[in-house]
Amino acid sequence: MREATQLRIVNEIITSYKGKEPLSRYLKKYFNANRQLGSRDRRLIQEFIYNYYRIGKMFSDKPIEARLALANKLCRAEPGPLFEYLISRHPEIEKMQLQSELDKLFVQGRHLSDSIGKADFIRSFLVQPKVWIRVRDEFKNEVEKELNEKSISFEKDNDQPNAWSVKQATALDQMESFIKGYFEIQDLSSQKTIRYITPANSEYWWDACAGAGGKSLMMASHEPSIKLFCTDARETVLKNLEQRFKKAGVKNYSTKMLDLTSGLKPRIKETFDGIVADVPCSGSGTWSRTPEWLTHFESKNIEKYKLLQRQIVSAVVNFLPDNKPFVYITCSVFKEENEGNTSWMSENLPLKLQTQSYLEGSSKGADTMFVARFTKSDK
Repeated sequence: MREATQLRIVNEIITSYKGKEPLSRYLKKYFNANRQLGSRDRRLIQEFIYNYYRIGKMFSDKPIEARLALANKLCRAEPGPLFEYLISRHPEIEKMQLQSELDKLFVQGRHLSDSIGKADFIRSFLVQPKVWIRVRDEFKNEVEKELNEKSISFEKDNDQPNAWSVKQATALDQMESFIKGYFEIQDLSSQKTIRYITPANSEYWWDACAGAGGKSLMMASHEPSIKLFCTDARETVLKNLEQRFKKAGVKNYSTKMLDLTSGLKPRIKETFDGIVADVPCSGSGTWSRTPEWLTHFESKNIEKYKLLQRQIVSAVVNFLPDNKPFVYITCSVFKEENEGNTSWMSENLPLKLQTQSYLEGSSKGADTMFVARFTKSDK
C-alpha cells in the first residue's frame, strides 16, 4: 500500500533526524539519496514531517505515529489518502481537545517578550509562512510580467511597497528576473528594518554581521550612493555576498572576515556614519519557518546568545562617532536577547536608545524581528 510506504519513510526520517543541522538541509540530502521518490511523494512527506515539528513537544508521551496524526490534524494537512490512512489508524484523536493543549507547544514561553501576543504567536506555528521577495523599484514591471507569464500568484504588501509574497514551492532562483538581480528573497519583517537604518546620501555604513548581505543589498537599493563595509566571521558567506552584490550591480563596498566575539579589538582604521548589527540569535522569531527548533532548541542557549550579542556590540560601538546611529537587530522574540540587552547597552555602553520595536510578522505570514536604534553618546 502506497500510504503505508509513505508513512514508513516519514517515521524513518523523524527517527533519524537529531537536529544537528537545519531540517531543510537534512531532507534535501535524504531525497538526493532516494531519487526513486517522485516529486509528489517528496512534497507530501515533507509536509507531514514539518507538521510533526510544528507541534513542538506537545503530546511527547505518545509514539511518533500518534503525534503525526495529532500534528497533521492541528495543522489541517491537505486531505488525501495519507492523511486519511493516518487518521484511520488513530481514531482516538477525534475525541481529544487539541486546542486546549497549545500552551505546551512553545516550552520557552517564560522567555517570550511581554510585547508579543502569546496566543496568536503560538498559533502561527501551525501555519506555513509565506515566501517574500524584495523587488527593486526600477524593475517592478519586469518582475510582475515574468510572474504573470509563469502563472505564479503573488500579492503586494500594502505597507511595504517593495515586498511581495509568492506561493510556496516556487522555484524563484530559476526566474530570469532573479538571475538578473531584479529582486531578492527577503522576509517582510527584514525589509521593514530599513525604516530604522535609513542611510543618507554618500554615507559610509558598517554591516557588522553581514552574512550573505541581505541588509546591505537593501541599504544600497534604498540609497545607491552609500559606501558599505561588510564583515562576518565566515569566509564562505562573504563570498556569497560578493556574488550577490555583483549580480545586483553594487560596487561601492569592501569586505573583511572578522570575528567580533574573539575578545580582541577589531583592527579597523575607519569610523562610520552608521553601524548595523543583525546579530546571531536564537532565531525564535523564525521558528514557524524552521519548526524543528521547537523540539531541538535548548533554553540554556538563550543566555549564551545574550552574552554573545553584548560582546559584538561592545566590539563595534567605538568605531562610531558621537551622534551617529547604531541599529541592533535580532530575529528573536526572547526578552533576554532584545529589551534586556538594549537596557544593558544603554547602561554600560556609550549608546542612547532612540526607539525599539518588534516587527510582528505572524499575522502576515512573515517572521517576527526586533530592532532598536541608538545614537552614540558620551553621556
